[in-house]
Amino acid sequence: MKKDLAIIGGLFVVIIVLVIFGQGFTSGGFLSGPTSPKTATRSAALAGTIPVTVKSLNVSATVATTPDQRKKGLANLDSLPLNSAMLFVFDQKDSYAIWMKDMRFAIDIIWIDENKKIVDIAQNVAPEPKKKDRELTVYRPKADAKYVLEVNAGLASLNGLVLGDPVQF
Repeated sequence: MKKDLAIIGGLFVVIIVLVIFGQGFTSGGFLSGPTSPKTATRSAALAGTIPVTVKSLNVSATVATTPDQRKKGLANLDSLPLNSAMLFVFDQKDSYAIWMKDMRFAIDIIWIDENKKIVDIAQNVAPEPKKKDRELTVYRPKADAKYVLEVNAGLASLNGLVLGDPVQF
């Protein structure tokens, strides 16, 4: 009986502590995975993002518009929060190639034309850490694109994305 009361009392104390000190606590942190200093720094940079929607996929995308931003992309990150993405914006449509240089996690690559419709999808593109630059696989779209959206691997399939789907941003 004393043991039961001690357990109940302990749980009560934990609840009180969470109510008082846990006001900024949400379960969203569990979705983004472990946070390293690099990921934390990058997450802070994601504050200047735009919403991107395709069917049931809703992500906040960091926009890469300069050559340096597009070159770096998601390289050297340990992970990407589940609801985050990177949107590459080009001045004109073309067959923009993507490779996995310095990538540490798999992604889906979605090419989007000037009318904001999906023209190609490369799903579950895995990193190639042991390959030299010249040995890396280069992914090219089947049709010219003006935008490229990179999301966590599996999200394109999970949300039923197909060629021709409209993209809003």
